Amino acid sequence: MRFIVKQAKKRDIGRNIVRIDPTTMEVLDMQTGDVIRIFGYKESAGIAYPSYPQDNGLGIVRIDSRLRTNTGTSIDDSIEILKIDPKNARDIVLAPTSVQIRTNPRFESFLKRKLINYPVSINDIINVSIGIKRELLFKVIRLDPNDICVITKKTTLHVSENMHNENIYKFDSYEAVSYEDIGGLDDEIQKIRENLELSIQQPSVVKHLGIETSRGILLTGPSGCGKTLLANAIANETDLNFIAINGPEIMERLYGESEKKLRQIFNEAEKKGPSIIFIDKIDTIALKIKDIKGEMERRVVSELAILMDGLYKLRNVIVIGETSRLEDIEESLLRPGRFDEIIEIKPPNVNQRYEILLIHTRKLPHKDLDLKMIAEKTDGYVGADIYGLCRKAAMHALKRKISKIDNIDPELLEQIEVEQEDFDEALKEIIPLSKKVEKESNDQK
Repeated sequence: MRFIVKQAKKRDIGRNIVRIDPTTMEVLDMQTGDVIRIFGYKESAGIAYPSYPQDNGLGIVRIDSRLRTNTGTSIDDSIEILKIDPKNARDIVLAPTSVQIRTNPRFESFLKRKLINYPVSINDIINVSIGIKRELLFKVIRLDPNDICVITKKTTLHVSENMHNENIYKFDSYEAVSYEDIGGLDDEIQKIRENLELSIQQPSVVKHLGIETSRGILLTGPSGCGKTLLANAIANETDLNFIAINGPEIMERLYGESEKKLRQIFNEAEKKGPSIIFIDKIDTIALKIKDIKGEMERRVVSELAILMDGLYKLRNVIVIGETSRLEDIEESLLRPGRFDEIIEIKPPNVNQRYEILLIHTRKLPHKDLDLKMIAEKTDGYVGADIYGLCRKAAMHALKRKISKIDNIDPELLEQIEVEQEDFDEALKEIIPLSKKVEKESNDQK
């Protein structure tokens, strides 16, 4: 049976779960926890779970970004599923894809404990959490038997010391962000996906309707709200060529060099298209002309405007800019045909903060945490603040259990759990970015 792929809910990420309509599970004789073979552009395996009530009857399955990578699919692609009786893995060899690892039996034992009952197939990418916002990526380079298998206590697991360079993500793999790793921005993600799909991936629809879609999207909002993180996810979730540049890097001292850099970037995007050009801190090269004193800065703004005007001819390039200073952007760049889709990312409300907490505590060993209460206590916190809060709470838990950081026993480390009291202490120390900005503003006055 074929299904349309949708992104996983936050609570399912990293668990290899495939959410399936209960009626479909009954037809296919599936029970919760059954291992299923997934046929996308590649084959992989997941664990069957009933869908959420709102998804029933829609013909969709929800899988996370890692499982989408292993099946070679993207959101809205179609897949087939089949219940199977998996074999027990006798031997498995994993190769690190992101960092060089000096392995030892203790580390291999730690990995195996993390992966017990995990279904795998050859060439799968596996991620193992080793702390908040930190994970190691491995590729299955040998598997006996060579079929979909489940890792058990009897499985012999080895880690190769030879790194297997796997270009899975377009940003550094340490920042391997997917849409599911971003909390509270579902509406913003949907707007961007609609623009990308209509402008680049479905041009025939646009032509038929006789409309012009946005060729420039501007993400704006306070620092720490997730604008760059969102661009990172777009890069990893789409099949489009992604060119990321930092605004200040464009500026050159020599006459004409800055404009030349911009033209080269747009030309490269056209040749390798369909492409996304992401400009971080775009306000540094797109300030209001009336406020600019230098001639070079004026020319750069004018060049960017000219290049944006040419996007409708290119058809296969879209520009996404990021700024926390929308009021400083040259007005002419915000008119239709240039950055005509402005998406404001606001500080998260209590429900969005709860969603962000779910994400950041997913890789955090914890016990008896009341995340909803923490969400209520963090009014004014943005995503970056909440990440800092979780990190600080983890450090409190570490200090509470271990007096000396040197030579920590891995087995003892696994016993450490973050508790409510650790978050209570962290709340006393973390000052939200909004309050820091307010204090700096008052100090300047």
